Amino acid sequence: MAVLFSLAYRPLVAVLIPGLVSILVLFSRRRPNLREAWTLIGSAALFATVLSMNQRVVKGGPLELFLFPLFPGVAFHLRADAPGLIFATTSSCLWILVSLYAIGYMRTLKEHAQTRFYFCFAVALFSAVGVAFSANLVTLFLFYEILTLSTYPLVAHEESPEAISAGHKYLAYLLTGGVFFLIAILMTYHWVLTTNFQPGGILGPVSGAVSPWALRIVFVCFLIGCVKAAWMPLHAWLPSAMVAPTPVSALLHAVAVVKAGVFCVIRIVYYVFGVDLMASLGLGGFLALVASFTLITANLYAIGQDNLKRRLAYSTINQLSFILLGVALLRPMALKGALLHIPFHGFMKITLFLCAGAIAAIAGKKEISRMQGVGRALPMTMGAFMIGAFGMCGAPPLAGFLSKWHIALGAVESGHLIFLGVILAGSLLDVVYFFPVIRDAFFGKMPESEMLPADSEERVAPLDKGTHWMERQRPLYLFMVVPLAVTALFSILLCFFPDMFSIYDLATGAVSNLF
Repeated sequence: MAVLFSLAYRPLVAVLIPGLVSILVLFSRRRPNLREAWTLIGSAALFATVLSMNQRVVKGGPLELFLFPLFPGVAFHLRADAPGLIFATTSSCLWILVSLYAIGYMRTLKEHAQTRFYFCFAVALFSAVGVAFSANLVTLFLFYEILTLSTYPLVAHEESPEAISAGHKYLAYLLTGGVFFLIAILMTYHWVLTTNFQPGGILGPVSGAVSPWALRIVFVCFLIGCVKAAWMPLHAWLPSAMVAPTPVSALLHAVAVVKAGVFCVIRIVYYVFGVDLMASLGLGGFLALVASFTLITANLYAIGQDNLKRRLAYSTINQLSFILLGVALLRPMALKGALLHIPFHGFMKITLFLCAGAIAAIAGKKEISRMQGVGRALPMTMGAFMIGAFGMCGAPPLAGFLSKWHIALGAVESGHLIFLGVILAGSLLDVVYFFPVIRDAFFGKMPESEMLPADSEERVAPLDKGTHWMERQRPLYLFMVVPLAVTALFSILLCFFPDMFSIYDLATGAVSNLF
């Protein structure tokens, strides 16, 4: 047991903790309090395990664990390095807060199949941490596909025709992407007889013996395989998945799924192809164009959405493209910004989704056109929403300002100022679709006929005749309000203290190792 918890084995322990939680959740299905306690204990244990590795990796380099061979040149191999720990730290920290939120949300709305929900959520975190600590393409692919399969029941959780249809679309996109991912892995192995990630790339030494067009085709296959990054036009699964409960939306958008997609793109660009090969093949420019198109177009779609969660879904697509653009610029400052935007966006976006869920659960409102005055009924919730929205726009003093600033400096460093224009235009469009929500929520007049709690038939006092905080009506609401307040607070603190949880040091170390 002591060996298992030694430093060398901590990547494995981190992967196993959510796996163990998923089993304990199943055994506790008849005891809801115990089931939820296992979830909270497991999420805290995972976060503590991941944090225990951060400074060690910053000072001493990656932690590696070779488990067993799969076939010649490929093993089931874990490595906790700087990029992986940034992703794992984000996922493990947010799992704690989403778990607290889920207790209030699921019980308030009396959701069915809660054991299945908590089980699949834990398996999803198991696979996300596995993706973060995979040392080669094959290990990553295994965890990546487990993530797809474990999140399908969450997307289709409501079991309505709309939810089932969204689940089928989700599987169709992601499993098809998995086929392309596998083809690209097989081609890579065929050329170099290994799939181990290596700073500077593993394909560089064979680039002279392989057709440039073959390498470009393999890169496109990898990019299609990373469909979880929701780049356009392979994005339609993400807005459709908003039919899922809000904790699932938070999982998809901030904790695991889409972050796994952009994280895999980072692995492909910098650890499979490498900066020099990406530049010589023109693939950096190609990826930058894809990211720029997605960034602007997703914002335009967001402006036209009345359903709050769908507007946030298109906002996620836009923000993921900021990360992809930072990766594609192939400059140290831009990559640092992209790495920082993974956790910073995670905290800001989860704040927005938790707020959207709280508004729906407490006030019964899902459409933006019906949210006039809701900010006076839910001041903490809408205050947190405002913080998250300003962060998405890149406004100081929010964490989004810091990561976008680095990406913008990377665009200047690259000499392609058109991408600086894309970054500025994208941030301006963020303002266009977030500002009306905040304005109407705080300064609009709520129709008196709509002043009803979501789970009560009793009318509450009109807001114009006295402030009524709907968030105070039931103690259970605190399970929703407290986590979103915490994530909003972190969205501010990370701007002033970007090295909280060693995130900035990890990003700096990753960049210095690649350039």
